[in-house]
Amino acid sequence: MKKRKKRRSKTEGGDKLPFDDEMGKNQKAIKVIQRLFDAGYGTEKEIVNMTMDEMLALPGVNVADLCIISELQKSIKANKVISYLSGKKEVKEETSRLWWNNLNIWK
Repeated sequence: MKKRKKRRSKTEGGDKLPFDDEMGKNQKAIKVIQRLFDAGYGTEKEIVNMTMDEMLALPGVNVADLCIISELQKSIKANKVISYLSGKKEVKEETSRLWWNNLNIWK
């Protein structure tokens, strides 16, 4: 019989993979969102309008959760929830510049 390879375990000092930190943040955000759903905050409007007292009244909330809720509120206001959850930021093109500012004839 062949011996099975022991799976990598973070608690046993296994090697960290490049995506471990990113996945950890996303998983924490998903858990906080689930906690918000369980507490009755099911829409973007309800989450954005949460006060600090309401956040502190959530069961088992800690400072890291408050930071995640704050970031989630900011991303909801900016319509960037998927970008926040994926950990990727969209590059915003600068539209305020006129196209002729890029021409070298004015310099």
